[in-house]
Amino acid sequence: MGRFAISLAAVIGGSLVLLFGFLVYVLFASGDASYWEGDIAAFERRDISNPPEKGAVLFIGGRDVRHWDTLAADMEPLHVLNRGFGGARMAHLTHYASRIIKPYEPGLIVVLAGDADLADVRGRRPEDVLARAQIFLAAIRAHEIKAPVLFVSIPPAPMRMSRWPGVNRTNSLFAGLAAEHEGVEYIDVTPGLFEEGEELRSGLFRWDGMSFSEEGYDYLTRQLKPAIKDILKEKNIRRKKSPGGEGRRHDTSDNRETGG
Repeated sequence: MGRFAISLAAVIGGSLVLLFGFLVYVLFASGDASYWEGDIAAFERRDISNPPEKGAVLFIGGRDVRHWDTLAADMEPLHVLNRGFGGARMAHLTHYASRIIKPYEPGLIVVLAGDADLADVRGRRPEDVLARAQIFLAAIRAHEIKAPVLFVSIPPAPMRMSRWPGVNRTNSLFAGLAAEHEGVEYIDVTPGLFEEGEELRSGLFRWDGMSFSEEGYDYLTRQLKPAIKDILKEKNIRRKKSPGGEGRRHDTSDNRETGG
């Protein structure tokens, strides 16, 4: 019995070591853009068999976009396209811009990204995320993608509240970025995610404490859909603005929701 227990303990211990090593590998490897090549290739195969319509509202980013299974129905009658993949960092969106943005000739690009950058095991500061967002904007313009860009604030998450100060700082930098660039918008969706006591509203996140629940996506829809419609309505007017004109910040604080 003793030998069996020792053997079992050795097997369990070895398995845990292997599992830990695998998780460490994933954490580091997922920071490299090539890690997501399979996801991007899958999008391209899907586009061949079912070519998407040009001019859609294109949602790009990581977990929050990838898990938004009801996006098309939630945004009706707007025509939208979901190109969320893995735990995409801002640099990954830049790396794959020629494959997941340019071919679609989008009417608007909605970016939900930055949280994976801040959670990177290598350590990323809010200023690093801003720099990568600036590179992303420069890259898509170099690809002659003229669609306006809407940066959505990085939401807090129950499992990552210790990072909230850095997330909040990054959101402020996104707002400043929009104010400095023509054709760049920012929307802050965070106010309605909190209760009055600055606790996160229950029910908005899944069991993992990081991903939005169905209720959470309902909330995002109510915040984003009016802003997207507004941007599309004013798109032609914005094109006529002189270079260097201010982007706009869409403030949802007046629509703060309080419950269920």
